[in-house]
Amino acid sequence: MKAILFSLLFTFCSLFTFAQTNVSGGIYQNTTWSLSGSPYIVNSSIVVFPGKTLTIEPGVEIQINNQNNTNIYIETRGTINCVGTDAQPIKVHALYDTLNTVAWQGFVCTSSQGGVLNADRIEISNAYFPLSYETIPATLSYTNSKFVRCFQAVTVGTNLNLSGCEFIDNEVGVYGWANFNINNCLFKDNTTALYIYASAFAMSNCSFVDNQIGASFLSNAVDSIVISNCEFLNNGLAINYPNNGRVENCVFSDNAAAIQQAYYCEIFNNEFYYNELAIEACVDANIHNNQINNNMGGLLISNVSSIQDSPSIYDNEICGNINYIVDNNTNKNYSLFSNCFCDLDSAQIEAYLIDGYDDITKGLINYQIYDSSCTVLLGNVVKFGAGVGLEENTFDFSFENPVHHNLQLLVAAAVQQIVLQNTSGQSFNFSATAHNSFDLSRLAPGYYFIVKLDEQNVSKVLVKY
Repeated sequence: MKAILFSLLFTFCSLFTFAQTNVSGGIYQNTTWSLSGSPYIVNSSIVVFPGKTLTIEPGVEIQINNQNNTNIYIETRGTINCVGTDAQPIKVHALYDTLNTVAWQGFVCTSSQGGVLNADRIEISNAYFPLSYETIPATLSYTNSKFVRCFQAVTVGTNLNLSGCEFIDNEVGVYGWANFNINNCLFKDNTTALYIYASAFAMSNCSFVDNQIGASFLSNAVDSIVISNCEFLNNGLAINYPNNGRVENCVFSDNAAAIQQAYYCEIFNNEFYYNELAIEACVDANIHNNQINNNMGGLLISNVSSIQDSPSIYDNEICGNINYIVDNNTNKNYSLFSNCFCDLDSAQIEAYLIDGYDDITKGLINYQIYDSSCTVLLGNVVKFGAGVGLEENTFDFSFENPVHHNLQLLVAAAVQQIVLQNTSGQSFNFSATAHNSFDLSRLAPGYYFIVKLDEQNVSKVLVKY
C-alpha cells in the first residue's frame, strides 16, 4: 500500500515539476494558454490569424526558445489578450542568453489585417521591441508592468499612461511622440530611460537610478513639462532640456549632471547635492527656492545671447560646492541678490564665484552675504550698476583692480585721504604714503567700496586679495 501511494505521489510531483507546453506556428482557432499548461515554450514564431483570439491567462510564463533563433516573434492578425493581474503578472522572457536585449523580437500587432494586442500587468524581457504596433493605438496604458533588458521597451506616438511600472536595464525605456502621464515608476540601469518628443508631459513620484541618461526631451513641449516629487540618483545625466514647464519638489544626488539646458523652465523647491553639476540655467529659466549644496559645480549660467532672455535666480541656498557656486558662462551681468552662499567672508565667496573678475569674457555678478543660517543679511557686493562704472562717478578716477597691498589712484587731483567700507558697512580710513598711493596691507582680503576721496563722495568697488 505504501509503495502504491509513493508511486502515485512521485508521479504527481513529476507531472507538477515538468509540466510545460511547447508551442509554435499558426493559431487558427480560439486558443487559451492556461496557467495549468505553463510554462509555454515558444520554439518558433507564433501567428494568430484574423478573426481568432489567443487568451493568455494571468500567471502564465512564456519562455522564448532562442537557442538557435533570435528572430522569434508572437504576431497577432486577430486578437491577443495578454493581461495579468497585480498578484499574477504574465511573464515573458528568453530561455537562453537572458542578458541580451535582442534575444527575440517581441509581440507584433499587424493592424492592417485587423490585429488587436491587449497587454497589461506583464513582465517582459529580452525583446527588441516588446510590444510593437503597426499602427499605435490612440492611448497606451500600462499598470504595474515590468520591462527588463529590452532594446526599446515602449514606443508611443499619441498618448501614454504609465503607473507603477519598472524599466530595468533597457537600451531605451520609453521613446516617441506623445502626451505622457507617468506616475510611481522606477527607471534603473537603462542606457536612456526616457527619450521623447513631448506634446505634454506630466510625471510624479518616480525614481531614476543608475541610468546613463534619465529623461531627455528632444524638442520644445507644445503644452508643458511638469516633473514633481521624483528622485534622480547616480545617473550620468538626470534631466536634459526641460522646457516650457517646471521641475519641483525633486531630489537630485550623485548625478554627473542633474539638470542640463533648462530653457523656459521653472525649477523650484528641489534638493541638489553631490552632483558633478547641479543646474545649467539657460534662456528664461526661473530658478528659485532650491537647496544646491555640496556639489562639484553649483549653478552654471550659459547659452544666453540677450539680457532680455536671462534666467531669474533668487532665494536659493547655494553652499559648500567644490569647484564653483556660480559660473557665469555668458558676457551678461547678473544680480543674484537674495541667494545665500553660507559664507560670512566675501573673499571666500568670490573664490568660488566665476565671473568677469576671473575671465574678462564673462559678465559680472552682484550678490549678497548672509549668515550661515541664510536668514540674516550681512551686506551687499555690487560690482556693476548705479554708482559703480567710471562714467557714473562725478569724480573721475580709476585704479588697477583687484588690489594686493598698494592702491595707486589714477586721478588728476592729489588725494590725501580715502575711506573704504566693507560689505557690513564698517569704515576704514587710509592716508596717502606717496602721491595718490595708499598702503592697504592691513586690510583683510574681500570686497570693499571706496566711498570717499578727501571730502568727495564716490562709489566704487575694490577687491582686495
